[in-house]
Amino acid sequence: MTKESEDRIELFNRLFQIENNWHDILYVHTPFCVQKCYYCVYSSQKLNGPEELDRFYHQVLPQQIERLRPTLEAVNFEQVYFGGGTPSIADPRTLEKVFEQIPNFKNIPVKMTEAAPFTITDEHLALYHKYGFKFVSMGVQSLSPRILEAQNRRYVDEETLIRFCTVLEHYDIIGNIDLIFFLDTGRLEDLEQNRKELGEVMSRIRPASITIHSSYMARKSAEKQLAMIHLIREMQEQFPEYQCTNALLEDSEIDVDIKYAAEYRLMRKEKDFHFYMTPKLPESHRYGHNMVALGTYEKFKPRYNYYYIYDYMDKYSFKALTKKYKFLCTEFKETRKKLNLPSDKYVPAGDFFKTGEAREKFKKTVREAQLPYYEL
Repeated sequence: MTKESEDRIELFNRLFQIENNWHDILYVHTPFCVQKCYYCVYSSQKLNGPEELDRFYHQVLPQQIERLRPTLEAVNFEQVYFGGGTPSIADPRTLEKVFEQIPNFKNIPVKMTEAAPFTITDEHLALYHKYGFKFVSMGVQSLSPRILEAQNRRYVDEETLIRFCTVLEHYDIIGNIDLIFFLDTGRLEDLEQNRKELGEVMSRIRPASITIHSSYMARKSAEKQLAMIHLIREMQEQFPEYQCTNALLEDSEIDVDIKYAAEYRLMRKEKDFHFYMTPKLPESHRYGHNMVALGTYEKFKPRYNYYYIYDYMDKYSFKALTKKYKFLCTEFKETRKKLNLPSDKYVPAGDFFKTGEAREKFKKTVREAQLPYYEL
């Protein structure tokens, strides 16, 4: 590690521990998958072999934990999310070692993880139960073997998915299934297949949560977005135990939904669950949230932001992004209010710091590092 990198991590540790009003989130990234799906836009690559995975979990990740230990020990994180890539590509014993290496891990109240249904095992599920996980998201994407094969993704039969969801329900863990619309031809004609799959998931598999979004590789259009919204509304009426918890599903929303690649979350009504990734507009920087990310690996660098200390963005970018992220979170808060659902408190821009003393400490620390200071 270069001197510049060491200085940056030290600065990050100092800044992150300054008392403020935002929510603190820990994100742990796994940059590997069994295979790279053609539709995927996330920071991951096909695993080259067990040695590469071993190096990541036994050298790279522990080193990062040590570098950020001052922050990990000092901050009471509200949530931790394991994303990827495929976190369940690691065996349960390896994951448990990671859990034990992270300071105060057991005290984080809300723990969540992603999992591929063809890598997850009963031992994984038992491990999540042991450590008090609240949410497990399985990337199913489609119930069609033909469509998945064309996307270079493995198929898992419905009976296996039903069993996983049943076990998660027994453990009182929210089981989520991801579905991708327009994954076949990318055209409107895919909608009948989407209707069939969503109906099967809602009627037979019955996870506590279903997340739906359009294929990132398919051409976007108002016609397709409207059709998607109308189909979800139709299926809600057919299966009233499910409610969309992050969107009103109104025709007037489609311009924003297309622009920001909306994800719609359906949940069984007794299972409403809100965390930092719940909003329908999935932006990496969450207004009102501080994030620490572990799992950077070679060229795969996941987001990690605190105030504006991410690549030291300039004043214009900082203010523009802050305005954008504030809009997205305000939109979500208003949506939840209209749905008569609770939402976490979002802090107004002027109230980032708890005290004037904290503000001055932050300002002094940044300026000593010869970086510009911008007001939020």
